Amino acid sequence: MTLRLDTPPPPPPAPVPGRKPASGRRVQLHRLAALTAVTALLAWAARHALPPGGELVNQGGLALLDDIAASALHPSLAPDFLAVVLKATAMTLALALLGTAGALMLGLTGGLILCNVAWSSSPPWPVRAGRLVLRGALVAIRSVHELVWALLFVSVLGLNPLVAVLALALPFGAQSAQVFAETFDSVPDGPLRALRAAGAKRGSALAYTLLPGTAPLLLSYSFYRFECALRSTVVLGFAGVGGLGFELTVSLQSRNWDEVWTLIAALLALAGLIELWSNRVRSDVAVVTCADWSVGHERSHDEDRSPRGLSRTTRWSLILVIPATALAWWWTGLSPAGLTSDRTHDLGARLLSDLWPPTLPEGGWQVLAGAALDSVAMALLAMVIAVLITMVVGPWASRPRADRRGPAAGGRQALWWAAQSLLLALRSIPPTVWAIIALLALFPGILPGALALGLYTGGILGRLVAEAWETMDLRPRESLRNTGVPRAAAAAVAMAPPSANHLITYTLYRFEICVRDTAIVGVVGAAGLGRLLSERLAAFDFPVVTSILLASLLVSMSVEVLGRRLRRTLRA
Repeated sequence: MTLRLDTPPPPPPAPVPGRKPASGRRVQLHRLAALTAVTALLAWAARHALPPGGELVNQGGLALLDDIAASALHPSLAPDFLAVVLKATAMTLALALLGTAGALMLGLTGGLILCNVAWSSSPPWPVRAGRLVLRGALVAIRSVHELVWALLFVSVLGLNPLVAVLALALPFGAQSAQVFAETFDSVPDGPLRALRAAGAKRGSALAYTLLPGTAPLLLSYSFYRFECALRSTVVLGFAGVGGLGFELTVSLQSRNWDEVWTLIAALLALAGLIELWSNRVRSDVAVVTCADWSVGHERSHDEDRSPRGLSRTTRWSLILVIPATALAWWWTGLSPAGLTSDRTHDLGARLLSDLWPPTLPEGGWQVLAGAALDSVAMALLAMVIAVLITMVVGPWASRPRADRRGPAAGGRQALWWAAQSLLLALRSIPPTVWAIIALLALFPGILPGALALGLYTGGILGRLVAEAWETMDLRPRESLRNTGVPRAAAAAVAMAPPSANHLITYTLYRFEICVRDTAIVGVVGAAGLGRLLSERLAAFDFPVVTSILLASLLVSMSVEVLGRRLRRTLRA
């Protein structure tokens, strides 16, 4: 992932020696083959998801859905419960902040080790071997969902806030290391080589050359990562680590629907405020959107944007980062002493010995492969739902252009707020909650999990695509309109191809993550590897847990490789 700011687009890559450039017909054939393969996969997923009996709707659960909807206008406002909600909100913020801080420290360390600019052109073989091992370890770590990490850590550390911090820091740190390494490599290495040649130590040279040039990008990514950690912290509540997610799970299990709506309102308010704040800070420090960070695109050059200094919001945010982290540490009562206790060492050693060697679940390869196929089918159907949401809501969620005036401007602004609010609600409510609600209306299986993930992913995908569409260049459309082409035809010809490209790119990116997220809804009763994992964890069958994790890693890596090939084919 290479990100630069305010730089012209790079020149087209030179042809690879010994490889013939692809003809237009060959490119079209590749795209047709990719489209055919995707269509076949979707048809298989739809057929695979249908239950054997053909019965989809759980009539007995519809009455509960009516109760939930009826209590929406009567949320719990009891003072004692509101105090619980306030405390849970503070805990969610504190855990997300501490998890983000841990992830960024791991990411900075790993990024400096993995980046090529920090080393000579031919580092010694121990360094090369160590970097290769680290790179593989980071791939394995980020392939396991943070909720799975939390469930494993709970068996060793108990219900300790340290569980949530570690479960966030490890996978997010592994992802941050990759982002930071590629960001460091985007900086010209001339000043670094000059300092090294002058006799400066490696650490000092890196501090004086790499960090100042990449600081805006690193800060921008840090605030974006905190925004993502907040959503993940709510998901971790299912593991019992506290916060809004935990209270929401308890209220759902107790069927206290009035409390559920109060917690959802608090969650939406918190997520909305954090996103508004994060957007302001990120736009100030690096002009980078969530869409840019997600798939590694450079921000589209905006000629009308004038440089400006940091706003008061950004300055105070940077000033209060360290005090806020210290306050979060105190509020959660976090203590690293739990990592060094004899009990932790004994339980950790026992867990590692139980995890290896892996064994197959009862039923053998057929059960494991069936669960893996269920996860893939669930992710495919979830992406269909997410794409439909994006196509319907995404165009209205793109910020109205500043040059639009007239009576329709107010209505367009109102539609923008409505679309943004809908996407915020979809992505702020955890997939576990969506899955519990879906399981009330549908029988357990692939479909409720796909519906839950589709709604959640639709909120994220809609935001990413809407942000990308906001940066599209309107000059081709205006040029066509100036030549007399009707408005609708000009928009279709000039805007449809880049819009479709953005949608396809972000859909493939989210599909890779959606496959990993199937573990979330599987834990609460949907199909796939997640449900099999939850059952084996509850039975303390850790050798089978290892087999399931390895299968999940294999599926995630296969989907990632396939997604890259598809993106490369479609961009050709």
